[in-house]
Amino acid sequence: MDCREAIYGENTVEFFIQRYRPLEEIKEKYGFDCIKPVNSDYAVAYLQSSRLTSFGLGFANVYGAVPKCYALTNGGRENSLAGERDSAPALEAIGVAQLRRLPYLDLYGNGVMIGFVDTGIDYTHPAFRNSDGTSRIYSIWDQTVQDGTPPDDFGYGQEYTREDINRALASLEPAEQVPETDESGHGTFVAGVAAGNIEREDGFSGVAPQADIVMVKLKQAKQYLRDLYFIPPGAECYQETDLAFGVEYLAKAAARANKPLVICVTLGTNSGGHDGAGILDEILDGYAGGYNNCVIASTGGEAGYGLHYHSLGTEGEYEEVELRVGEREQGFTMELWATSLNQYSVSVISPTGELISREMNRRNHSQTMNFLFEDTRIFLDYFMAETRTGTQLIVMRVQRPTPGIWRFLVYRDQEFGGDFDIWLPVHEFLREDTYFLRPNPDITIADPGNTHRLITASSYRISDRSIYQYSGRGFTRNGVLKPDIAAPGVAVYGPRAGGGYFTSDGGAGAAALTAGGCALILEWAIVRGRQPEMRTQEIKRLLRGGAERVGVMLPSREWGFGRVNFYGVFEELRTVAGS
Repeated sequence: MDCREAIYGENTVEFFIQRYRPLEEIKEKYGFDCIKPVNSDYAVAYLQSSRLTSFGLGFANVYGAVPKCYALTNGGRENSLAGERDSAPALEAIGVAQLRRLPYLDLYGNGVMIGFVDTGIDYTHPAFRNSDGTSRIYSIWDQTVQDGTPPDDFGYGQEYTREDINRALASLEPAEQVPETDESGHGTFVAGVAAGNIEREDGFSGVAPQADIVMVKLKQAKQYLRDLYFIPPGAECYQETDLAFGVEYLAKAAARANKPLVICVTLGTNSGGHDGAGILDEILDGYAGGYNNCVIASTGGEAGYGLHYHSLGTEGEYEEVELRVGEREQGFTMELWATSLNQYSVSVISPTGELISREMNRRNHSQTMNFLFEDTRIFLDYFMAETRTGTQLIVMRVQRPTPGIWRFLVYRDQEFGGDFDIWLPVHEFLREDTYFLRPNPDITIADPGNTHRLITASSYRISDRSIYQYSGRGFTRNGVLKPDIAAPGVAVYGPRAGGGYFTSDGGAGAAALTAGGCALILEWAIVRGRQPEMRTQEIKRLLRGGAERVGVMLPSREWGFGRVNFYGVFEELRTVAGS
């Protein structure tokens, strides 16, 4: 089996491995069908699913290596209730309009590249074309094309260069030259908000309308992952391995072009410990710590759905966690993460009152609960010390749950202080009537927004300057201050795939506005030579210092250090320079 067949094949599974020795040695030792390097630390190994049992692999012992499933963090979906359809309010709110009224700065993102791992881009849209009709898009990597010409070092998908795109735009039938579409529209919207052209007749402008754009169109997750996590049919779902390869592609594109890079990630997941310790988190954190890069993510939109339960520690024998399961819910995965030396175990009571007791086994082990009076199975995988965090993890996979109130009895098996958290999947992977009866809206930032060094943007409403009710809230599970700042995320105006413009709500718009503004900072610092090297944490410091205060104690779980203001950033720079 060649690597391309393994990457697309529904009969192969994949997982991350560490590059502790030459990949050919690893492949030969373990008999993998294919290994593709991601970076110097990680690779992705592919194995035929029929060999999993004989190979000795199961979810219980490879949790950290199994790709997580990510959803779009809202945005890109039309808000028909929005009134004003204009970019001006958002540009005023983030201070970019004020910067443009200072002609000596003349900052529009020139010489900077903004990269996206998303749903693709409508390259024919006027928002991405120069005045002579050529494209502002540096390249597109479409991972969905199975028989294309892939970019160097990646081995799958189809790469379209700027030359390919310009040739298509010059033809009478562009789609015959470059058959590239954005069926979702999410990627087109996000790229446009960050870096679309100034289109005065349509009342639109991206934040950095002269920046180069590079886009990775992610392929949908394989069916075995959708089955593993019980992702509902029709839900847009993207797997962590493809995101990791996509981020590496963005970095290589910027290196080829010799331009500073802003990476904008507007997908999120509730899988993982909400502490920035996942593999994609680590990859993004590495780029955030590198020179001439800036990495942006949104907090997601999970705060208002009742998907997080937080315990401060029970005094009794157990703590009862009540979960309402809605009609027609086919299944879901939820994760319990403990922050102390306690070891927890779980018993479950079904809506009909059937109790299945816990198994008191402190080693890593699995338990299957089969309910007699319901057509429900619950698979529990216990990890005494999850490999990446060292904390206890219990993964609960609930198949065909009966509608009604389920009670999870969480027992503390040791007398240490501390607490635990449980997360349901992001709301895109659940029915709206499935939620905890006593939820906690805090610690609801979707990963990778909990990653330490990148810049995490929450969402607020411009009209009344209030936080968006669904915007994910901090801090991280291990207490790192997140989000960093807040940006407009309601009624954000951007390009529609297929033509025209529309308004949308959600974290994607906030992240895109922030990414565009960070491109202006990189232009001022690196392209103009005022500070030849700059990293994400330096930009983060400027954003925090220049933010508009919001009348509450900061940093806050909702606002971070305040509303982002790029004019305030340059005021901060002027103050520092004059001191």
